[in-house]
Amino acid sequence: MRVLLIDHGCCDLPHARVHAFCHLLARRGAVAMACGPTSVSSLESHKPGLQGIHLHDIAAANMLFLEAVRNGSPQSFLEAIATLSPSLLGLVREAARQAIAEAVDLFIPDVIFVMHAGILAELAIETGVPMVVHVAICDLNAAAHSEPLRDLVAASLGSAEIVIAADAPTADLLRHQWLTPEMEMDVRDSNARDDFCIPAWPLDFESADAILTACTHSLNRR
Repeated sequence: MRVLLIDHGCCDLPHARVHAFCHLLARRGAVAMACGPTSVSSLESHKPGLQGIHLHDIAAANMLFLEAVRNGSPQSFLEAIATLSPSLLGLVREAARQAIAEAVDLFIPDVIFVMHAGILAELAIETGVPMVVHVAICDLNAAAHSEPLRDLVAASLGSAEIVIAADAPTADLLRHQWLTPEMEMDVRDSNARDDFCIPAWPLDFESADAILTACTHSLNRR
């Protein structure tokens, strides 16, 4: 299985977790490639095995966002995204859209696994590749502060083959405030809200098997 891993945190730092996940999946027989924001501009070299989303030059217009792009965690990236003006958000989305499309064309993944529910999840949906999205409560909190971002996140959740929560409280929040009955049917876990169950497990280095299982299920739902 070929898995494109997309993270919302800076992906070219030495400790970037997305590369550790790539190695863990490779040990289990999968072929994985990383995609996500980079700390350098498009004119500088980037890490092998990474399709970088080069937002450095765009982010220069907003210091909070620039810091999140350079050194940020996924949470800081998503919180900064929520503060952007509509015009700057549009530039960010267009740059990210192009980078994700290039990653798909280059790597030809069977499935996309997106870490965190943010703008990159919504753009991954546009590729037409089956998608799994892993959602943390900080993702939903950040999106709640921006109506445009909330709409984008809601669209990605409603279109993903599989939605996974980081824990039980996040699953409850998804069920009651983010996934409408129609969206619940789209993710195909149940047709009834009372029976609708979102899988919940933390995204850590013990979850590689769970990632592969979720990716396999997403393929079966196409």
